[in-house]
Amino acid sequence: MSTPKRCPQCGADLPADDLGGHCPRCLVSKTLFASVAEGDAGLAGLLRQIGDYELIEEIARGGMGVVYRARQISLNRTVALKMILAGEFATPESVRRFRNEAEAAARLRHPNIVTIHQVDEREDQHYFVMELIDGPNFAALVRDGGAAVR
Repeated sequence: MSTPKRCPQCGADLPADDLGGHCPRCLVSKTLFASVAEGDAGLAGLLRQIGDYELIEEIARGGMGVVYRARQISLNRTVALKMILAGEFATPESVRRFRNEAEAAARLRHPNIVTIHQVDEREDQHYFVMELIDGPNFAALVRDGGAAVR
């Protein structure tokens, strides 16, 4: 059995189609942020807005997605927007899992579960929008001993 290839930037295991030697997250990040640094105003605008949402700041990141505090322009409200990290490089399986997560969360009704407002895709970037709850994220709360893990 061979050792899996790893991304030189973050150390993540590379998918079978290794995307030029980088994981999808680092490839997208490297490409987008390098273009913005080089003065690509159109790309800088894309990074700040997706559909009806203006991205304000990153608030969480996981293995599959990144969550931003965002402002819904049409309703002038603050929401959380989660997008798939791999962007246009996401595999069909990743997109299916991402959509399944959104659909499963949207079916749940409980005071401790955020409401899903929208699931969408713009220019090959899949995302869903949910209610924003201010405060620490759950992973940080558990890590810092502020929540019991059962």
